Amino acid sequence: SFLCGAFAVGAMACLYWSGSKGGWLLALAAGLIVLLNQNLSKQLKLALVCSVLVIGGTGFIWKYAGFFQRGATSVVARFDYWEAAWKTAVTRPFLGSGPGTFGVVYAQIKRPESEMARLTHNDYLQQASDSGFPGLAAYVLFISGMVWVGYASWRHDRSPVRLGIWVGLLAWALQAFGEFTLYVPSLAWTAFAFAGWLLGSVKP
Repeated sequence: SFLCGAFAVGAMACLYWSGSKGGWLLALAAGLIVLLNQNLSKQLKLALVCSVLVIGGTGFIWKYAGFFQRGATSVVARFDYWEAAWKTAVTRPFLGSGPGTFGVVYAQIKRPESEMARLTHNDYLQQASDSGFPGLAAYVLFISGMVWVGYASWRHDRSPVRLGIWVGLLAWALQAFGEFTLYVPSLAWTAFAFAGWLLGSVKP
């Protein structure tokens, strides 16, 4: 319990200091998943879920109202990156443009008003751009398999520690749709270390 609490406090501190909009929404989703997998009555679960949605949603709107009023520029920029990555994958479907070359390709095809970026801000599209559709398929299969087997590991004994680690891995995999978590060593190493522990403890 102490270990889970310590990680939770650290995660909330990172969420507060980073100002991540996607992280806020993922934290809400993770909290809901944990609540729904507790041994509680349906009425209590419903009350808690509604409370989390109302409080978390209100806090999100209050904190980031100015961001959306300014046009959500980072969201718009991401669509530019994703479009470029997809075009690269379609143009070079089997091998992509090569590992770590998104920035080079994007500089050649981006619109003049678009912001420059070295990474796609989507780990899945990054694989498609860098390694083609075979690389994308292999990565999606690997990540989805890791999440599925990790869930099966938790279902075996319903350990709260396993649930916490699995929810964290699921949130990491989902965050990769809008960030480059695979390319931040401290995040990737931590995720794969916990995944290894979780998968290694699966009962035959």
